[in-house]
Amino acid sequence: MNDLCGMDLVPEPKIVIAALKACRRLNDIALAIRFIEAVREKCGSKQKEIYPYILQEIRPTLDELGINTPEELGYDKPELALPNVYDVHG
Repeated sequence: MNDLCGMDLVPEPKIVIAALKACRRLNDIALAIRFIEAVREKCGSKQKEIYPYILQEIRPTLDELGINTPEELGYDKPELALPNVYDVHG
């Protein structure tokens, strides 16, 4: 998975599915969620186009394995974010 994340590409949905099944075999839900986060970041500037497609393709596998996406868990929003200092007095 580390090698895959190090490559300059967005993995195909079937590769993501295989990785998620491997995470499930190891019973490592944290790795599965971090991998989905890495896939989202790999989409780069095309995140709004590519990431929803990947989620659409892997959704049956996510449901089968009982894995939530980072967005469903609230990991896409920082928990301890501070307000921007330039917006405080604005």
